[in-house]
Amino acid sequence: MTAKIQYNGMLLLASYVQRLYVNEQVKGRFEEESNQFVQVKDYFDSINAIMPMFSQTKVLTVSQGGKLQSILLGVKEMMNHYFEPLNASYEYKLRIVASSLFAEKLMITGILHLGKLFNENVGTDIQKREKFYEERTTMVNKLVAAQQAGMAATEEVERVIHSWFEGIIKQQENIINDMEKIAPMIGIAEKE
Repeated sequence: MTAKIQYNGMLLLASYVQRLYVNEQVKGRFEEESNQFVQVKDYFDSINAIMPMFSQTKVLTVSQGGKLQSILLGVKEMMNHYFEPLNASYEYKLRIVASSLFAEKLMITGILHLGKLFNENVGTDIQKREKFYEERTTMVNKLVAAQQAGMAATEEVERVIHSWFEGIIKQQENIINDMEKIAPMIGIAEKE
């Protein structure tokens, strides 16, 4: 198992944690904060502590591996309830779009860091995507704030969010299935 593959696995796991974290953050703006938010925040803090240490040492300790294993198990359970097939509200679509964009932004930023960490060229396409996701996440942040302030979305905004949401829904199976790649990449066993 190479350190680069392990880092990629941790990055993929971190993107799922980011997806769930933003989902819970946005949901918390419109509803009461859930217990899941507290758990996801703990996962987020743990990964944000493990990855910089791994970046320096390029070695995953037994306790870090155990923590990542526990996080992965929790994330898989939470992702079983991430998509809500019967929910067609604008708030739900905005939540899925926002959390997906932030997850992708984290992946892109992580890939750029990976390139620097392992002295590899990641290509200009990744750098262009960083700007793309920065613009999109800034926009959805403003839309979430407007929604929270009670400002109704325009028809044009609702169409854009619906279009992006539909693109995510088309990838729903891939999003869920990609979690199966994480444990082998990190080099951890999966608990049931």
